[in-house]
Amino acid sequence: MKIEVACEKNEPNKAKGDLFEKLSRDLLEAQGYDVIEEIRVTGVELDLLCKHKVSQKEVYVECKAQKEKINAPILTKLIGTVITHDYQEGWLVSTSEYGKDAQGLVDKWSRKSVEESSKYSFYTPSKVIEALRDASVITAPPIDRAVDFMGDKDLLGSWTLLISKYGRYWAVYTLKAGTPDGVLLYSAQTGKHIQAIDTISNISKLESTIADYDLTVGQVTEDSAPSTDTANKLPNVVEVQTGDSWDDYRPARPKDFVGRDDLQKEILTFLGNAKDKTSTSRIFAITGNSGLGKSSLIAKVRDRSRNQHYRKKYFVYAVDIRGAKSPSYISASLLKALREAQKAGFGSDIPLQLNDPNSPLASDSIQSYLDSVAKEQKVVCLVCDQFEELYSKPELFNVFTAAQDLMIDVAAFKGNLVLGFAWKTDSTTHQDHPAYHMWHNLADLRREYRLDLFDSGEISKSITTFEKEFDHKVVPEIRHQISYSCQGFPWLLKKLCINLRESYKKGNGTDLSLVDLDVGRLFDTDIELLTASERTCLDLIANKAPADWSEIIELSSVADVSNLVNKRMVIRSGDRLNIYWDIFKDYLVTGKVPVIPYNFIPTSDFVALMNVAKVLNNTDLTSAQDISSETGLNERTVLNVGADLVMLGIAERKGSSFKIHHSIQQLTEFSALDVIRQKFAKHSLKLSLFKNYSGKIIDHSKVVDALKDSLPKASHSEKTWNIYARRLVKYFQLTGFLVKTGAKYVVQDTGVPTSSSSALARRRKGKQKSVVFAPPVSPFIVQKAFSLLEQGDTYTSLEESGYRNALTVLKRFEMIIEVDGEFVINHALLQKHGGSTESIWTSTKNEQSMIKCIEKLSEEKLSSGTDYGKFISDEFNLDWSEGTMLRGGNSLKQWSAWIKEGIEQSKIPPLPGRSKGGTANT
Repeated sequence: MKIEVACEKNEPNKAKGDLFEKLSRDLLEAQGYDVIEEIRVTGVELDLLCKHKVSQKEVYVECKAQKEKINAPILTKLIGTVITHDYQEGWLVSTSEYGKDAQGLVDKWSRKSVEESSKYSFYTPSKVIEALRDASVITAPPIDRAVDFMGDKDLLGSWTLLISKYGRYWAVYTLKAGTPDGVLLYSAQTGKHIQAIDTISNISKLESTIADYDLTVGQVTEDSAPSTDTANKLPNVVEVQTGDSWDDYRPARPKDFVGRDDLQKEILTFLGNAKDKTSTSRIFAITGNSGLGKSSLIAKVRDRSRNQHYRKKYFVYAVDIRGAKSPSYISASLLKALREAQKAGFGSDIPLQLNDPNSPLASDSIQSYLDSVAKEQKVVCLVCDQFEELYSKPELFNVFTAAQDLMIDVAAFKGNLVLGFAWKTDSTTHQDHPAYHMWHNLADLRREYRLDLFDSGEISKSITTFEKEFDHKVVPEIRHQISYSCQGFPWLLKKLCINLRESYKKGNGTDLSLVDLDVGRLFDTDIELLTASERTCLDLIANKAPADWSEIIELSSVADVSNLVNKRMVIRSGDRLNIYWDIFKDYLVTGKVPVIPYNFIPTSDFVALMNVAKVLNNTDLTSAQDISSETGLNERTVLNVGADLVMLGIAERKGSSFKIHHSIQQLTEFSALDVIRQKFAKHSLKLSLFKNYSGKIIDHSKVVDALKDSLPKASHSEKTWNIYARRLVKYFQLTGFLVKTGAKYVVQDTGVPTSSSSALARRRKGKQKSVVFAPPVSPFIVQKAFSLLEQGDTYTSLEESGYRNALTVLKRFEMIIEVDGEFVINHALLQKHGGSTESIWTSTKNEQSMIKCIEKLSEEKLSSGTDYGKFISDEFNLDWSEGTMLRGGNSLKQWSAWIKEGIEQSKIPPLPGRSKGGTANT
């Protein structure tokens, strides 16, 4: 029997503490003691000093109202306190049972001499209840009345003494097909059956396991007691489904499953270790981002457990948690798994019954059954898929706690029952949700298997499976693009292959624009197939997922739901409805597509790309042979460059012929770079650089390291890594994600493509940006020059007016860029930084010379301009003359003081300097 102290959810801990104190005092008084001092009262823990009314013996009492089992340190602390303070006796009063280590300590202490062992009393829930009954504080549980009401003692589970502000009650679980489904309530003072609606309503508001079950079963009359047929029907449990075909969006059929060989082996080995008792671990978890195939892996492991080699060793039963509505789903899942295992010849064929949801394995029948499984040297495994649903929705918190209780029970039992969980790690789970922290705090109880992206071999096998399924050979160029475009995401690989198949059906041949990496467009294509009412129904399900079927058909219609299921937009799990992919669900709810890192590394440089692209046109395809004739390149090179153009979104391809991509109206170097920039904005190397080095200066080795980190599955020689890094750096410079400064780079987004191939060629000839920023012009003059450009002055006229140095700074900062031979304002950069002043300040702050000066100023003071000049000249081995040190140093002093002041004040100060007429800016 158990004791549960329960309050309403929003009540403070003190309320629960008060109830527990009253219970403790009743117990002490029943033993003839008075409380003479409250030593400590914290939440639901009490330390009391008591004195016997007759013998005057003083007893130190620790009272603990907790759900978790009592552990050994609690007992050693009690013993230590009694010895330290020389108390005559020490008691521990608890509402929970003792764990294995604590029980071992109690048994060990009981074997000591009578004088020593009698000094300590350990009151478990059953002893507390016995003492309260002996003192007539409560009655015995009214078992006979409950049996009479239900009509069969096998329809009753375990009993709990419920302590609440509404009174003390005996609560007993009523069973449905062997699992807790409802609760009967009786007065603990009189034994009277509680049927009053108000009382039941009050108790249903308590934060307790009992309140999670149907309390209204106690309101029915004996004439309408549950029938045997109803009682024998287990609550509906939804198994993990698999698709009917390769292109089904549900988890893959086992015969279509590709890869994850190591993970399959590790999980089966985990089951083997449990079977052979070579490991104490009984819990495992399969984790990973959305769309990586966790459910498919579970279905594959389940299928392998049924093959000739494993079917007499392991029984795997996998349930979909999205089918859960109440905590009884967890109990029902466990019971269904064990009963199905029985049917498969695992263990003894005995009636199974789960009496207590808080301790699922405590039932005699379940323990006996699991013992029989152990004797046969077999193992039963229950896997709960889509587990993140339980800690992402507040209304499912009670289901989560039931799953948590089962996990703790299985972990402690260490028998031949294994429990698995699968959840996505990129879910929109609210990390402030209590279940999130409770679950992750239990990480030490489970072994975790994390799914990663597909490697190239797994991608290739999947495409081959697609070819066999649809009896169509995918040409190498399409295979190449799909391999890169899916970026290792199994869900996207399947989506691209399905989209390709649809293009074949429509007679579009091998037009590679149809397999571009455009997730939003792929999803929109699905949505366009729906009627207005179906779209409304789809959005409704997405926002409520997992949605209740009966609620949706009331708000929409049976026809719309059926059509969505038939079109494979919606999956039905029991009475619950869900969107076919979590990624698609998130798109419907937020309108945002997932960020798919782009890993493509072009084989050609930008000049070669443009040489080929300029030969193409927007309407007709041009053959590789014709391109070869016009460019002078051999056909093999043309095909390689053409493949790059297609992957970068500049061209479309059909066989060995190419044309300009339909999204590009007019091809120029700038428009081509703009398209490439959109691709490279999601490049894994770019994301890595900006995550770790944004605004910082890095050298080539840092780029190589970041590239290796962003492609963890790639295996290249050091020479190849360096070649790839240099090639990508050039593209990042052109697209505005890196700014070259000497032999190093500033990780800085200029907002738009920063240059053209001709500008890059000039830089190659030695006209690279000077590593040291020390312009002989003030920030104020730079701003003035930019304002004149905004007002309509030309670059040439400003040069002639004496603003040459200011224009040099504006070019350096990419605030003006060269397009088709003319310098224009970089409006995208201004928008990114919030204005011209902000752009000047931010760009200056990222200059290496500024960074060095500010670092130096934090260590020691630099006084004169010469001090600044000498420091930078020495730092960068510039060998400046005294005159240059003075001029450059004065500039560095002015600019670095401006930056330092802004950093310290957290706002940009007025731009220092004088106008050309000599008036100072204030």
